[in-house]
Amino acid sequence: MTTLLVGGLTVLAASALINWEGFQAITSSVEEFLAGAIFLLAVGMTFSAISQMGFFAYLLVNRLALGLFKSKKVWHYVQIVLILFTFFDLVYFRYIAFATPRETWLNYMILPTVLFIASLVFAYIKMRQTTEAAFIPALFLLFVVTTIEAVPALVTNDSVWVILMLSAIFVCNVWQLLWLHRLTTDDKKKSA
Repeated sequence: MTTLLVGGLTVLAASALINWEGFQAITSSVEEFLAGAIFLLAVGMTFSAISQMGFFAYLLVNRLALGLFKSKKVWHYVQIVLILFTFFDLVYFRYIAFATPRETWLNYMILPTVLFIASLVFAYIKMRQTTEAAFIPALFLLFVVTTIEAVPALVTNDSVWVILMLSAIFVCNVWQLLWLHRLTTDDKKKSA
């Protein structure tokens, strides 16, 4: 339930920051503001549900891949390759699909670079809270899985929806990732 709330509040806050004109349009009366806020909360909760499905799907895929590759090291290398491919995909394929004649591919480097840097930061935090082996899976989840979950917004290329969806999904994935080890720790270890 907390992840739903995190997603709803993230979209509400992000909408106020990046779409101020749209946010002002719903503040002309109390009724419109409440209706708009409820709508944005519901959108954020929907993005949160997508994030939760992707998070649990990754946990399953991670376990299956560890069994398949029989080595954490090999699975980490595969994830690194997929991270690099996703970065390339976010730049090149979006440039091919959406660039206007006057745009350069450098414009399409901003989104994946910001997402990658934020993913690095939170993967490092996860690693510091748990073990070094958690860094690559955390980075993979925060960069690749977040990107996959945000495909509906990425294919529309509407900057407001891309930012709203990516920010909500990313924050929800961070929330789930940083809480996972706390929720799965034995009660005996907690009391020790």
